Order: sequence, then structure tokens, then C-alpha cells
Amino acid sequence: MKLSMSKNFLSMFAVAAGAAALLAGPIWFAGSANAETAIAEPATKPDRLIVRTWGGPWRTTYAEGPAASFTAKTGIPVEFDGTDFNEIQVKVRQAVSAGQRPPVDVVLTTQPLAFTAQVQEIAAPLDPHLLTNLSELSNIAVPEGATSYINVSTYSQPIIYDPEQVDLPDNISWEELFDSKYAGKLFVTDTFPSLLYPVAKMLDLDVMSDDLTPAFDKISGLRGSIAAIGDEEEFIAAVEAGEVSIGVTLAATALEVEGLKWIVPDEGVVVQAESFWVPVGLPEDVAYWAQIFVNETLSAANQSRIAAGIGEAPVNLNADIPEFMLGDPAFPVSEEDIAEFGIVVPVEFQARNVDKWQSAYTAAIQQ
Repeated sequence: MKLSMSKNFLSMFAVAAGAAALLAGPIWFAGSANAETAIAEPATKPDRLIVRTWGGPWRTTYAEGPAASFTAKTGIPVEFDGTDFNEIQVKVRQAVSAGQRPPVDVVLTTQPLAFTAQVQEIAAPLDPHLLTNLSELSNIAVPEGATSYINVSTYSQPIIYDPEQVDLPDNISWEELFDSKYAGKLFVTDTFPSLLYPVAKMLDLDVMSDDLTPAFDKISGLRGSIAAIGDEEEFIAAVEAGEVSIGVTLAATALEVEGLKWIVPDEGVVVQAESFWVPVGLPEDVAYWAQIFVNETLSAANQSRIAAGIGEAPVNLNADIPEFMLGDPAFPVSEEDIAEFGIVVPVEFQARNVDKWQSAYTAAIQQ
């Protein structure tokens, strides 16, 4: 499980046809690096690569999968940095601004923060010649406009519940969370996407054009039911302590607590992506092998390991899909699944509104 605030922060949104922002592509990094000439392999190799990731199953899965196969092929050891994903973004930006070497060589983060790194020009353009696994990837991996980051997996945030305390029918609306029977037993995330987007859809609001005040007002109606607010770790702690019996968090989180179940309401579920980017300002040999590491992560074998290890859907079309994901809308593994079940927003639109929406959401859930 993650050691820092959840991936809700700066996540994405789309409904039905609006899912094009996540699904469009692949553009194969047109215009990034030289379209005709690949970056030449340096004469030297770095003594290590430092990859920023979350802890728990993320670090274990990446260590036993991509890092192990990369080291076996190249002889370059991989170390992991567990700095909070928001904090590492600031540190890289500060290092680049000061003309110093960034503290990490590859960053695993959420797509919105990867997009921000591209806009801030602290992420290096990815070379399609080095990413030899591109031809095996779904369009989800390379969203329209992506030149300096690539999505490596997707995940969702459905309603998670303890079936010993909560009895839910097979079909529900997000309106279910507003039932007073959950008073004092509800968990919500401390960032807005997991609730704002589903509630907006439930109220038939267009996130990209409508006034979202009715959605925030609706969310404020949960105050009397909220027992805990936070990230994935805090959800698990609250469930295990018997403080909450239902809430919204990552589908993969439910896999970490025996007996929990999850359900995707009729309106759909927020679908998001994890991404890799390589900082600018690295030594030439480090920058080259960092992109080779990113490519290694995208292989079918390693995508299969990631799916099984952290419960996120792979972007390599040849990857093995874990049995628990098949047919479950909480794990949309195809573009068709995301279009049918996903709630997704253009990442650049959310980036422009994140401060305003987060402020309104925090005010709505405060006790």
C-alpha cells in the first residue's frame, strides 16, 4: 500500500464520449526527441538507477519485476526512493531550476503530476526508438499530447465495504452513500476526484462546463456520516479498527484486507493512471538507461507482474490479466471497459481547476 497521500490528487475525469482524453492516441511521442534518429547508447553505464515509487506492494513488485529484469539485462542495479510523489516533484523542479542534478532518475507518479512535469519542462522527451515495447501498448498508455511521460497502469476508486456489516444489492447508485444508515461509519478520501466526479455525474452535471456548487453542496451532506478521512493506509487502519464499514478508495486497497468487497455504482467509477517520467538534467548515460528502464516496465512480462502484484490494469495488450480482474468493472482493462464504466477528465482541465476544487471539497467534508 502507498506510504503517502493517495493517487486521488490531480486525478482525471471523463464520462462516456468524454473518455477520449484518456483513450486518444497513441501518438508515439511525435515531436519528442528526433523522430528519425535514436539516442545513441553511451559508452559508459551509471553505477545505479534511482526510481521514485510508493512503498509496500509497489516497491516489492517493481523490485521483483522490472528492476530485476533490467539489472539482469544491463548489469545496472536499481534503487528505490520512497519520497512522497508531490514532494519529489518539487525537489526535481528545484534541482532543475538551480542547474543541479535531480535527486532521482525515474519518477513513478500519477498522470496529472506527470502531465504537470511535462508542462513545467522538468520531464525529458521520451525517445520512441528506445521504447521498443510501444507497439504492444493500448492507446491508454500514450494519451494525446503526451511527449515526456507514459502511462504504465490504470486503477479505479469504487465503493469498498465490509459485507459483515453492510448488505448491498448488485446494482446501486452513488446516492447509496448518502443514506443515514451509514452515519458514523463512512470513509472518504481527503482529495476531491473520488467523490466529486461520481456525484457530479449522478446530478447530471458536466464537470467541464457546469457550476459544480450543487455537487459540493451534495457532498457536504455526508458530514454526519463521515467517521474517517484520508488515504489508503488510513482506510485500512479504520476498517481494521472497526471504525468504518464502507467508503471510497482504490480497488486494489480492498485486496489487502481479507473479506472486503467492492462495487461499481451505476454511474461508473473514477479511472486514473500511473505514469513514468524521466527528469531533465541527468548525466547522459543515466538519462539513456532511465528510458531503457521505462521500456522494460512496459514489457508484457513485467506488465503481467504489475497487474498481479499491485492490482492495477496493464497497458500492454499482451500482458496476462489476473483472474480477479476479468469481468469486474472495478478493474477496467480495455478501452471499451473504460468507456463503459469509467469516469475520466482531461488531465489539463483538472490541472487548471485543482486548487479551486480541492478547496471546495475540503470545506464540504470538514466536520
